[in-house]
Amino acid sequence: MITLIRDMAPTVSNDVKLSIGDDGSVVEVDQKMELVTVLDAITVGTHYPPGTASDSIGHKIFAVNLSDMAAMGAQPKWAHLSLSLPKAEKSWLEGFVSGASALASKHGLTIIGGDTIKGPEMISLSIQGLVKKDRYVTRANANDGDFIYVTGHLGSAAFGLHLLKSGKNKPEQFIQDFNFPKPRVNEGIFLSDFASSMIDVSDGFKSDLLKMTKASNLGFRVNIDELPIRREMIDCIGLDESISMALSGGDDYELCFTISERTMDKFEKEWQERFETKLSKVGRIIKSSNEYKYNDQDYMVKTNNFEHF
Repeated sequence: MITLIRDMAPTVSNDVKLSIGDDGSVVEVDQKMELVTVLDAITVGTHYPPGTASDSIGHKIFAVNLSDMAAMGAQPKWAHLSLSLPKAEKSWLEGFVSGASALASKHGLTIIGGDTIKGPEMISLSIQGLVKKDRYVTRANANDGDFIYVTGHLGSAAFGLHLLKSGKNKPEQFIQDFNFPKPRVNEGIFLSDFASSMIDVSDGFKSDLLKMTKASNLGFRVNIDELPIRREMIDCIGLDESISMALSGGDDYELCFTISERTMDKFEKEWQERFETKLSKVGRIIKSSNEYKYNDQDYMVKTNNFEHF
């Protein structure tokens, strides 16, 4: 299994002094940078349905970690992968490594170590990345009056999971959004020059926005009618259910962040010049309360975000 990973996935680069095959790994770090470490795990039944294709699982474990790295504004560099599987099937492993290595290679990520064990199906990954000194972004530095932005679309992955659980395979876009999320790595690195706070949207926009504003001891006002929801989802399940999925569905792996009014125009101009990624300004940071508005009227939201425990 280790040999297959070493042969199929990116495991060497100029800054890696010792890679897979020893008791540990060794990398060289530029002294002008700071090291960022993230770790996430996924398991069958909780993060993906039984029977999910292994290339999707390989893609997803890297995507969820890369999304955390993006939220810190860091460039991913090295990864340690841990695989627990009830049995080692070559075709399953080849699909898994194919999905994982495609995304890793896209973002310059080198797999330099890890572990394999026989056990219940669970995959864990840790990524280390670099960010310029004092330029990492946290959840905790939003300011009163900052604008709230989100990348991409919200609720699409949750609708994709709903379709899979219902035995449906169309519309394909939503199933693709669930099985192959797109971590906003380059966008996150760019945002390290602009964002006052940032979080990746994994447990649901409502829940993750609350985490970010709580860390800053502030509140928010969100305009429901500005949420980026795909029209096809509204056509399929209606507006109210689409809003619910956008707020609470989870698995989006988009970035939610705050930008000061002072830098907003410069930020939006440079974003449009660099990225095709959809960008939505959905609200504003306020001093205390948490408010949702729809057409300037108060909007009541359900409390049904994902929680592990």
